[in-house]
Amino acid sequence: MSAPAILGQLRQDFTYRLDGGLDAWRVPAHLGPVRGDCEEFALALAFRLAGRSWPRFFWHLASFQSVIWQCTTAQGVGHAALWHRGAGWADNIYPTWGARCRHRRRFPYVLPLLAIKLALGALVARMGGAKSAAE
Repeated sequence: MSAPAILGQLRQDFTYRLDGGLDAWRVPAHLGPVRGDCEEFALALAFRLAGRSWPRFFWHLASFQSVIWQCTTAQGVGHAALWHRGAGWADNIYPTWGARCRHRRRFPYVLPLLAIKLALGALVARMGGAKSAAE
């Protein structure tokens, strides 16, 4: 499936929902409805671009084929956007591929930092402090 088709499907499947309480990052690894905020959108898109394969997902992140960026919106709000090699930029605010990021880029979440965010998200979810992206 092509990057535009994958993004189009996620756009249909995605419902925005602000994290309740703590910001808990989770990879929505299932097909079908996804509820979450900008991080879940970026993570779901990266996972789907990797063919829903965990090894490929982490390889894409480690080799910078997919990079999640911390950005600031025009309103000054923190936001996550995905850059994917060969496709460009996409996020839940602008869910189309673009050649440039439509937000002010702050820093990339390189794999060690991303792994920490995901581990903390799993811990928060186990403790019941965040809603599941699959709900």
